Amino acid sequence: MTDRRTSWLEVQIEIDPEAADIVAAIAADIADGVEIRDAGTVVRAAPDRALVIAHVAPDDRDELLDALTETATHARAAGVRIDPIVVRERHAHEDEWRDVWKQFFHATRVGRTFIVRPSWDPGSIAGSDRVIDLDPGRAFGTGGHASTRLVITLMEDLADALLAEGRSAPRFLDLGCGSGILSIAASRLWPGAQGLAVDLDPEATACARENFDRNQIGTVSLLTGSLDAVPALPPFDLVLANIQADVLCALAPRLPSRLTQGGRAILSGLLLRDADPVLGLFRGAGFDLVRRRDEGEWAALELRLRPTG
Repeated sequence: MTDRRTSWLEVQIEIDPEAADIVAAIAADIADGVEIRDAGTVVRAAPDRALVIAHVAPDDRDELLDALTETATHARAAGVRIDPIVVRERHAHEDEWRDVWKQFFHATRVGRTFIVRPSWDPGSIAGSDRVIDLDPGRAFGTGGHASTRLVITLMEDLADALLAEGRSAPRFLDLGCGSGILSIAASRLWPGAQGLAVDLDPEATACARENFDRNQIGTVSLLTGSLDAVPALPPFDLVLANIQADVLCALAPRLPSRLTQGGRAILSGLLLRDADPVLGLFRGAGFDLVRRRDEGEWAALELRLRPTG
């Protein structure tokens, strides 16, 4: 009998990068784990292409391919570039997956002060470095993607600003926490800050729990679910959301009620072409732009909620 925890069918879906987040979101509802490779990841796809890699039980293969066919039809009708689509399949094992990561994932500097390192590469650490110990699990977030790096850099900018203003550590919400890397970074920047990390995928929150334990993070709670599952009170001082653009758009009118007056939101997972439309929606919901950072084809925004009254 195949052990689903260690063996699976690997389905590689090669598509136009514009459709990668959409296909990955659909695959995540079926697969045990999903990875996106594009021009901004450590393990890259071919130029101008993206790979959505889904690990599924063999019995779930047909469901995944049917979902892909339906998604492609809707994408074409909506004018989203997805073609050509190339699907490859092979059987894979957990040990092989980890061996691949050992080739590509090494101790990496992220932002100005962070080093993200796996167990197999301790790296060279200076006294002022903030270390995140992180072994890849089947959840997004190793610091190897530009969208993650951008959030961490904006968090460093915010930490400097709060320190200059003499303000205390923010209470934060990490939406779509994946591996938990952003919550760990927040805990390193603001020791003792209380946080809540949330993800729809129980595999992600399990992975985040392992990484919290590995980094001795005891001030961040974990919750499997959506924003609806997050208690309305007390509000947060900071929301971190490295999520695809369409999900961020849906969150725009809902985040103000979850933030303190003058609270911040750091948004990433945005292609350059998505940044201005998303910013426009958040401005309409009561936010002002504090700063923006770009890397390659990706952008991230730091926003402040305008005080009312």
